[in-house]
Amino acid sequence: MRYAFVSDIHANIQAWKTVYKDIRSNDVDRIICLGDVVGYGPNPAEMIEELRFKADAFVMGNHDAAVCGKLDVSLFNDDARKLIEWTRSKLSAADMRFLETFPLTLVGDGFLCAHGDFTAPANFDYILDADEALASWKATDANLLFVGHTHEPALYVLGASGIPRTVEPQDFSVDPGKRYFVNIGSVGQPRGADTRSCYCLYDSTTQSLFWRRLAFDGESYFHAMKGTGLTLDPSYYTPTGYSSTGEPASQNKPGGFTPPTSDDQAAHNVVAVQSLQDLPRRRKKIPLNLISALTVLALVLVVFVWNRTHPALDFNDAGKRIIPYSAKTILSENRVVVEPENEIPGWITHVDNRYRQRTGVNLDTFGMPFYYLVSKRETESILLASSWITVQSNQTWEVDASFQTKNISAGEVALVIQLIREEQGRKVEVPDFFVRIPARESSGWTRIHERFTIPGTGTLIQFKVCGKFAGTALIRNPNLVCMKNEYTPEPDKAAPENPAVNPQGVDKWKTKVK
Repeated sequence: MRYAFVSDIHANIQAWKTVYKDIRSNDVDRIICLGDVVGYGPNPAEMIEELRFKADAFVMGNHDAAVCGKLDVSLFNDDARKLIEWTRSKLSAADMRFLETFPLTLVGDGFLCAHGDFTAPANFDYILDADEALASWKATDANLLFVGHTHEPALYVLGASGIPRTVEPQDFSVDPGKRYFVNIGSVGQPRGADTRSCYCLYDSTTQSLFWRRLAFDGESYFHAMKGTGLTLDPSYYTPTGYSSTGEPASQNKPGGFTPPTSDDQAAHNVVAVQSLQDLPRRRKKIPLNLISALTVLALVLVVFVWNRTHPALDFNDAGKRIIPYSAKTILSENRVVVEPENEIPGWITHVDNRYRQRTGVNLDTFGMPFYYLVSKRETESILLASSWITVQSNQTWEVDASFQTKNISAGEVALVIQLIREEQGRKVEVPDFFVRIPARESSGWTRIHERFTIPGTGTLIQFKVCGKFAGTALIRNPNLVCMKNEYTPEPDKAAPENPAVNPQGVDKWKTKVK
């Protein structure tokens, strides 16, 4: 099972939508929110509407508890209280009931979740260092604890020595001899030196955790906050809690909220513990009336029948193009997000089943593009291929691409250079001319960087990533470069009849690697 942990969204719809797109591209099975859905931000009702149907489980944050009347608002500073009252005025009774259902702790698949700490979850205490995390480990049996609340990502580890230590947030696999306290940071109010949204991915099968950082539209957030009409400290109008002069508000460090010192002030009438296995999978929006329900059902049936009779999906506009080689990179590079079931400019794509497979382009935390191929079954073919490229015999070419295939559980993906050669006036495919299988790394990227020579009668080549697998393959910086540039392609070259989009053609590389 693959989980996405998000926290402290604080009604920042701009940040949430950026993060949700990234979650969708990472083949996540369940989304878990660790509290503070609302508070501070300008879009509380929209935020609840989004999460009600996109997240699978929640724990209660201190702002959630205060807004729905389960926590003493005197624990917050003046501006935070003002925002809590404003938030209440924007929410419906149904929204309030939704917030009231959040538990203080959540028991998951080998992990435990809370908003602040585990010794007294109703107090929402801050854990700011490894020594403070020790009490939470003593209060629980779980080896993997997830929290938010401080708005800064943090990682604390307890090993055989019994001495807790602070570790720089990093991707890791769970060591059976260690215990981990993971603060996943904040989506909507990130603080500290890095002001990008932060969330975590956790694979319970491999017991591996990955951090994700994404930049979002802070300017839109600023204008939305101004639209509330509230008079606040200037820093409250920015999603990072800093004013234009660089001065932090008290919300930017623990201090905007003071944890309670008595049971009377703590969160009350809240579910103490909830088990993830008792919750349904992703909630579905229910139509408002019978007419809309019948309309939606009819549309779904039409789409279902059409898709079942047309299960495969192909985009092959690039397949008829011929690219003359040059000394520069010749593969198309896409620096914008391309959603699944959309054409990737300059590329051929094929999936056997549009329900269980998808291809697309996303941007990493530094705004650099990467391609992704997602497939649920290792019995179905999937393909990403370039346009055809003219070549000449004895030319030296260099192929370069980085892969991340650690999340493939079955089957294989391969980088293939397909060759077309002339034989007695006929074009003949050589699909296994160059085949490389990326290594399965536990973390990071595997780079394939090699040279090859075009044999006699070779006329065209094509860069392909293809295979049959269950999981996710990521590809970054795919390049093909000719090391010689003295050849002028013949004007009458024509592309072959698209062997790349033939599902049978996707499997031909397997004869090479068996």
